[in-house]
Amino acid sequence: MLIDRNRDTLNGLRGSGRLCKSPVEISQTFIVADRGIQTEAIMRPPIRPALVHTNIQYDNGIFWKTLIPLQFLLKGWGDAASGHQCYVHSISQNMQALESIEGQIARRLADSDDYYYVGITSRNWLLRLSEHLGEMHRGSRKNFHAMWRDSLGLNDVVFSSSLRQVNLSYEQAMNWEEEGVKRIAHGPNGLNMIPGGFAGLKYLHKLGIIGRTNISLEERENAIALFVERYPRKGIPNPFISALWQDDDFYARIMEARAKTLSMDQVRRIRSLAATGINFKEITKQVRALNELQVKNVIIGKTYTRFK
Repeated sequence: MLIDRNRDTLNGLRGSGRLCKSPVEISQTFIVADRGIQTEAIMRPPIRPALVHTNIQYDNGIFWKTLIPLQFLLKGWGDAASGHQCYVHSISQNMQALESIEGQIARRLADSDDYYYVGITSRNWLLRLSEHLGEMHRGSRKNFHAMWRDSLGLNDVVFSSSLRQVNLSYEQAMNWEEEGVKRIAHGPNGLNMIPGGFAGLKYLHKLGIIGRTNISLEERENAIALFVERYPRKGIPNPFISALWQDDDFYARIMEARAKTLSMDQVRRIRSLAATGINFKEITKQVRALNELQVKNVIIGKTYTRFK
């Protein structure tokens, strides 16, 4: 059925318009610790295109998976590498890496500890990911790189890389990215530094980072790096609010009133337990913190430094 669909749409529809819904989901997991391979296939209602999951389970507890529409890999699609590729990377904390495919999907829909980065490239998407990881290891302060770096030392973390579109024109890819950032990578869990697509170019132009909006993706990456250098913390603080933030009591009241933040008592307990050698996972459980990253950042002095 999928090969027939490839053949019938080869000279017609572009991108996801060629994909058909399928009841098939395939997952292959490589377990590094014992050099084992687990293959799983399930049948489900045909709610989306068939996907191939390739999973790597590392012995330090980290789990990395890639998801690719099966049709891209089958006979008759054509050159999947031509044009632009569109992808989503996500970092999911507090996950059970060995759940079934259905369990992972259900958990993802309900879990609030997921962080998303939406991107496009005119080259191979995994080559672009390797470049992102290189920047991460070199200490890049971009949101995506910093979150990936901070998550490496945690347990029960799933890194996911999903290829969503191929063969798109520059304009089509930019429009896809703009909508993707709006839809899944906005707010505190979004890891993109600027709005997606053409909206992002307008944003950079407004800030004076670029002199024109008709630039290449490579020029955009350089512009984003300059943006991070000039604006390490986005936004210009209000002078009155800045003065209030200098008051430790005001700071403590605001921080404790926010959702998903630690209280002064929790911060003190984290530091006390860490001093006795208890690991991140156990401390997270005892103080009822959101996740291990929240605990880790307190211990290394990255957050809550004004809580004495």
